[in-house]
Amino acid sequence: MNEIYIALPFAQFAISAFLAVLVYFSDPNDRTNRLFTLFLITMAAWGITIFAMRDAFPDAETAFTREKWALAVIPFSSIFFLHFVLRYTKSVHGNLTLYSFYAVAITSAVLSLSGFTAVGMVVKFYGFAPKLGWAFPLVLLASYPAVLLALVQLQRASRHEQSEQRKQQLQLLKLGVLASVAGATTDFLPSLGLNVYPLGILGNILFISLTTYGVTRYQMMNLRLMLRRGLAYSAISSFLFGVYGVCIGLVLLLARDLSAPATALFGGGAILIIGVMVQPSMQQVQAIIDKAFYREQHDRISALSRLNDLTKDITDFPTVAEGIVTAVRETARADWVAVLLPTHSGKSFVSVADTREAAPHFELSATGSAISRMKRFSEILVYEPGVQTALVISDDLEELDLFDRLDVRVMAPMVAAGDLTGVLVGGRKLVGSGFMDDDIEFLRTAAGQAAVAARNASLYAAARKEASEKAALAELGRVVSSTLDIEAVFERCAEQVRALLPADRIAIVLADEEGENFEYTYVYGIPVPGWDRGATDSIASSPLHPVFEYHSGITLGMADTPRKRPLHPSREASVSMGLNSLMAVPFIARGSVIGALVLESRRAAAYRAEELALAERIGGQIVNAINNSRQFVQAMELAEANEAKLILDAENLELQRLNEAKISFLSTVSHELRTPLTSMLAFASLIKRNKEGNLSEKNMRHLEIIDNNGRRLNVLIQDLLDVSRMDMGKLHLEPSEFDIVESVNELTESFAPIYDAKLQVLNVEVPDAETLIRADKNRVMQVLTNLLSNASKYSPDEKSVWLRVARVDDHLEFEVQDEGFGISPEDQENMFTAFYRVDTEQTRSIEGTGLGLVIAKGIVEIHGGKIEMDSEPGVGTTFRFQIHDLKDEPKEGGSDSDDDAEGDGTELAA
Repeated sequence: MNEIYIALPFAQFAISAFLAVLVYFSDPNDRTNRLFTLFLITMAAWGITIFAMRDAFPDAETAFTREKWALAVIPFSSIFFLHFVLRYTKSVHGNLTLYSFYAVAITSAVLSLSGFTAVGMVVKFYGFAPKLGWAFPLVLLASYPAVLLALVQLQRASRHEQSEQRKQQLQLLKLGVLASVAGATTDFLPSLGLNVYPLGILGNILFISLTTYGVTRYQMMNLRLMLRRGLAYSAISSFLFGVYGVCIGLVLLLARDLSAPATALFGGGAILIIGVMVQPSMQQVQAIIDKAFYREQHDRISALSRLNDLTKDITDFPTVAEGIVTAVRETARADWVAVLLPTHSGKSFVSVADTREAAPHFELSATGSAISRMKRFSEILVYEPGVQTALVISDDLEELDLFDRLDVRVMAPMVAAGDLTGVLVGGRKLVGSGFMDDDIEFLRTAAGQAAVAARNASLYAAARKEASEKAALAELGRVVSSTLDIEAVFERCAEQVRALLPADRIAIVLADEEGENFEYTYVYGIPVPGWDRGATDSIASSPLHPVFEYHSGITLGMADTPRKRPLHPSREASVSMGLNSLMAVPFIARGSVIGALVLESRRAAAYRAEELALAERIGGQIVNAINNSRQFVQAMELAEANEAKLILDAENLELQRLNEAKISFLSTVSHELRTPLTSMLAFASLIKRNKEGNLSEKNMRHLEIIDNNGRRLNVLIQDLLDVSRMDMGKLHLEPSEFDIVESVNELTESFAPIYDAKLQVLNVEVPDAETLIRADKNRVMQVLTNLLSNASKYSPDEKSVWLRVARVDDHLEFEVQDEGFGISPEDQENMFTAFYRVDTEQTRSIEGTGLGLVIAKGIVEIHGGKIEMDSEPGVGTTFRFQIHDLKDEPKEGGSDSDDDAEGDGTELAA
């Protein structure tokens, strides 16, 4: 018979028994550990019974007795493994199925021992094989389905597992199951007539080896430590036994001729002497053994020394953190290690370093149960799912679920100066059943060193940031004071803002003078359609309204803006371009908000209180630049205005001088012309009487022409005098109380010949009763005379003219309407300009001076009224004016000179 074939079951027994002892004593209190130990014990029982059966060859009776025990044990190895897998993968289902398998296994064991699963032994080419009985299917039913169900459960757990190392562990367990199933299947091939060796034992050896390696390498049992200790004890014991064995051998050799008492005394003395002498050698041997077999303590000391060197660097904490987690993971034999630090807002702790290649996002709330416990107790929290501990790691179900998903097993607080500066987090222990006291002490020391490094790095970073902020603000101040070019200031400010704050878009908006709208004065960064430079918006409806209203900065993020209502168009446009965060700070000058600095970033929640405070300081610098620029512009505008005013004043003085010279000239000329003209008209009038009858008809016609032209010249002189008086403010009134109805009727009678000559109709509408008013009668009649004369002259024959007079409160309303040629809009603008006349084909032949309307306007305004016109070419013209009652004026006012009175009489006569 093949000796190797007989030795394989014993190898299974020896390996299983050895591993069962190591596994059990590594952590006897762990239930999962105990289940795996039962699995190994049944595998050992399977091996020893098969070995005993094969060793009984060729005694068939003895072999059959031992085979029955083997068939009774085999189902329990599969069921114990299934039980272990269900426990290990935390399956909440399968208890009923498991109990059913136990019932089948017990029934199968009873039937096997009773001789119903196998009824005897048959000889094969390799030895004995069982002769199967009617109950043998129960053995298969208790064995194969249990192993296959365990394989399915392992596959399901592998699909949902996040940890790569945990997946490798499950993979080893699956490979072990497959090896066992393949080997066990070959045990039945000889019964089918195939001449092959059954390989079930070999499959079982692979099964127990792979599964034990898997669970001891990644989770439960510290077999390496136990082996080290066992080898250490064996080495020390072997050294002592060797020394004392040699001592006893020498004693026996030397004292073989002595009596028994003498031999005892001699041997006792020798042993005592050897014990004293071997002590120094034992210390050396112990040191060698400790160095060889107890490297954990040595590794911890070395790791702490490395950590001490690492934490001296405070300038680059991310690199330091990577070194810390690597050193702690290697020394603590953990699956993974990470460092969590508080965020800027202090609301949570996030991972900054992780030994995993694809590190998941790890964030803990600063007010959560775990962080609160570490702040309160400063104790390391150890978490083992399903195991109750004195200090619960968290009573928050969401946190516990997070710890399960991320495979968290230990959390060490990083405390420095009484503050929690971070958390050192580790995964499951790769070697051993969990974190021992030595591991906890090492983690506490490592966390303390990491806390000091994190605090120093934080202080250093804060100092550097403060220094850079001060330098940037100083640079802003220098820029503000060095130039008045506001565009250049905005450009330099944007450069400093980008260096200090996260900003993908920078905008400066300035409010208008009314404070109702603002304009995008400067824009840098990501363009937002419709909201670039020059765009305007209403302050009241804008997201920036709180900035202008409450004089305070704001921060906005997509998490802060509910999507139940639509966003403002500017925010909607920004969000569409990926700008998720917004911060705005006011520009405050003299207690008013004149604008705002607006920063936008792609990052979510990019702006917190710290960034807002810095932005407000930057905004204060920009306000100075805006004020300086505005003051400079205002100063330049004021200087230009003063210069323009000086020029204008000089021009006005020159114009006034020229106007005075013109007025003086007109007055002088008018007075100088009136004296000879008056004499000419007087003599012409005398000659026209022709008392002696010596003038011919032709002479009389010439005299008539002289008289008419003289009178026209007299009217022109009077108009010039009136214009000059108005320019000098010397056109005085002679108010008196008169009946306007009577005066108008007299005036219209005097115009009857003029209108009759052109077959025109003058319609007069006056009040029915006497209408008294205190005014300068001559001047009022002068205005009406001018308007009625113009209405006749500038209207074709056979047209109508209307004169309307009405009393309204304390003044009279006059209206003169004609059906004349009309005046174009361009000419209407100049109708009250001196010497201006409408130049059209119809009016070109009509005589006039262009002074009548100017004088009329002056007379009306002196009476407190105003004159207006409404004209349309080809339709006609309407003039309206008011004459106010001068009841408050003295009844006897100063008159103009004698020339003025004479002029008035001449004018009225004309």
